[in-house]
Amino acid sequence: MKNGPIKVKLIEKKGNSYLIQFPNLKIPVTVNDNLYQKMLHSTMYEFGHDNIHFSTQSNSA
Repeated sequence: MKNGPIKVKLIEKKGNSYLIQFPNLKIPVTVNDNLYQKMLHSTMYEFGHDNIHFSTQSNSA
């Protein structure tokens, strides 16, 4: 990337969903496990994390 990787932060894991905070957004974005894994292994994103909360509850209805 021209400006380097986007620095994102993993906020919380809930079942198979992940809350990710992007630098220019006020609220975190929820992504599924597949997209999270792609982002994690991509050179476009650099992950940081502070006190991640893991939940075993599923959000399925």
